[in-house]
Order: sequence, then structure tokens, then C-alpha cells
Amino acid sequence: MTLSVLDRVIRFMLGAAAYFAVSLLWLYGILDAGHVDEESWVLWSVLATLAVLHVGFGFLAREWVAMLLPIAVVLLAVPAGYPESRYEPGLVWRGQMFLVLFEIPLIAAGLGLRALYDGRRRAPLPNR
Repeated sequence: MTLSVLDRVIRFMLGAAAYFAVSLLWLYGILDAGHVDEESWVLWSVLATLAVLHVGFGFLAREWVAMLLPIAVVLLAVPAGYPESRYEPGLVWRGQMFLVLFEIPLIAAGLGLRALYDGRRRAPLPNR
């Protein structure tokens, strides 16, 4: 089943809105509020969850332009300033710039998994 261009645009816009909502929750609800403090298991579990979400977003987005969304999140992080945490000494947007180095390849991995999945679904079955 092929989707029309309008269906693809609407699906991508809904996915981008969900991506920005989760990103704003991450930036202002967790990072800026200082909820990720000295307990390393909390930090690693949050980062692992974010990694899985980025791969899942790439899988669902199906559009290569999705890899640009983490860069836009850096711009959303600029008003946050310094977090209310003793653990993180730098600006929130600088930390987000560092995370972009991992988020873009994770979204690309999700896009690659989707291409692989779609290719296997369309491949004809071998005759036996």
C-alpha cells in the first residue's frame, strides 16, 4: 500500500509534533529542573530510554528529514539557561548539542531498520 504525499506529510508532522513534545519534556521537565542528579542509574536509564525513543521515532517517521529535528531541539533548549542541578554545570543547550551527536545516528538507525523492514515485506517469497 502506497501512501499519498499528503498522507506522508500529515504522518510526519504528527510524528514531529510528538518528537518535540517529548523533547520539551526532556529539556524542561527533567534536565532544566535538575531531576537527573548524582545517581548514575537514573541518568543511564533515562539516556537508554531516549536512545530507544530515537530509534523508534526514526522507524516510524520514514522520512530522512527527521534527522534534522534534533538540531531544532537545540534551539528550543536555549531559553532554559543553567539547570537547577549541582551535577550539570553547563548550559542546557550545550548538553543538548552534545546529545545531537548521538541522536542523529540513532534516528538514522531507525530509518534504516524501517527501510529493511519494508524491503523484506515487499520481497517475493521464493518458490520451493
